[in-house]
Amino acid sequence: MEFTVKYAKPTGEVVKAVLVGQSMDEVRHRLQEQGFLPILVRSRAWSPSLRSRKQQKTVKPEDFILFNQQFVALIRAGLPILRSLDLLKDRISNPLLRQHIANVRDRVFSGALLSEALREQGIFPTVYTASVFAGERSGNLVEVINRFVQYEKTILTVRKRFLNALIYPTFLVVLSIAMITVILTYVIPKFGELYADLNTPLPVTTRVLIATSDAVRSHLVLIVPMLVGAIVVLKIWTGTGRGMHWVDEFKLNAPVLGNLWTMFSMAQLSRTLATLLQGGIPLVPALETARDASGNRVIGESIRDAITQVREGRPLSDSLDKSGHFPELALEMIRVGEQTGSLPDMLNHVADFYDEDVNIRSTALLSWVEPVILLFVAVFIAGVLISLYMPIFSLGSSMQR
Repeated sequence: MEFTVKYAKPTGEVVKAVLVGQSMDEVRHRLQEQGFLPILVRSRAWSPSLRSRKQQKTVKPEDFILFNQQFVALIRAGLPILRSLDLLKDRISNPLLRQHIANVRDRVFSGALLSEALREQGIFPTVYTASVFAGERSGNLVEVINRFVQYEKTILTVRKRFLNALIYPTFLVVLSIAMITVILTYVIPKFGELYADLNTPLPVTTRVLIATSDAVRSHLVLIVPMLVGAIVVLKIWTGTGRGMHWVDEFKLNAPVLGNLWTMFSMAQLSRTLATLLQGGIPLVPALETARDASGNRVIGESIRDAITQVREGRPLSDSLDKSGHFPELALEMIRVGEQTGSLPDMLNHVADFYDEDVNIRSTALLSWVEPVILLFVAVFIAGVLISLYMPIFSLGSSMQR
C-alpha cells in the first residue's frame, strides 16, 4: 500500500513524501528507526469525507482532562502504560472516549507506541499526540502530559469565561427579536383594524408602521423559508475552504471585535507552541503542529510562510513579523525569548498576557453592549407606541372641540 507521509528531519526540515508499506504503523516505525519525527501518515486511498465525518465526533474537554489526570497518577504510582490503560478503559464514563481508549489499549498491547495508537483514533488534539510522542522519546511522559493538562485547563477556562460573558447579551438579543416580532405581527395589525373602522386620517409614521406590519404578515410565508435557506447556504459556504478563509479573515479585520480575535488567536498559538517546545519537540515541527491547531486559516498561512523562513535560518520573531498579523508586543517578547534561550517561557508569558487582555477588553465591551441593546429596544418600543397612539390623541382632541 502507498502512504502519504509528512515527517521532520533532525535538522528541523519538514518533508512530504509517498512511501510504500504494509500498514501505517509499519511506515511510522520505519521513519522513527531512521531518526525522523512522523507528523502525518495516511493511506493514499484515504477519503476526506469519511475523515471529516469521523472528526465531527469529539470528546468533551472535561472528560479528556480527567482521563489524563488519572492516567498520569497511575503512571506516577509505578504502573506500566498498558496496565494503566487496562484499569482506566472500563472506568471512563464517556462512551466515545471509552471506546477509543480501549482501541488504544489494544494497539499498545500489539506493540504500537502510545503516541501512534492515540494518533490513529483521529479524535485527539494534534498538540496532545505530538506532546506524547515527544514525551516517549525523552522519557518524560508524565511531565509532558501534565503540561498538556494545564494547557487544556487554561484554554477551557478562557473559553468558558468568554462564553459565560455572552449569555446575558444573547438573551437580550433573542428577547428583543421576539418582542419586535410580536409587535409587528400581532399588536400593530390590531391597531390597524381599529383605525380602518374609524375612517380617520392617520399620521405618516402610523401609516408607515401599519404598511410595514402588513407587508411582513403577508410575506411571512416567504420570509421564513428565505431566512432559513440563506442560513443553510451560508453554513454550507463557510464549510468550504474559501468560505472558512473568508470567515477567519473577517474575524481578524472586523471592527472592534477583530482586535479581540487577534489577541485570542495569538494567546492560543503561543500556548500551543510553548507546550510543544517544553515537551522537547524541535521548533519547525512544533510550528507545523501549532499551525494545524491555531484555529484560524489566515494565522495558519502566516505560520506556514514563517516556517519556510525559519528553515532558512531566520529568527522566528522576524519571520512572523513579515506576515503583519502578529502584534508588536508579542513579537518583541518572542524576540527576547530567542535571544535569552527562554522561548517557551516567553511564549507562555505572551499567552498569559493576551488571555488577561482579552478578558478585560471583552468584559468592558460587553458592559457597553447590554445598555446599547436595552436603549435600542426602548427607543423602538417608544417610537411604536407614539406612532400608534397619536391618532387616538388627535381623535380625542377633535372630540373635545
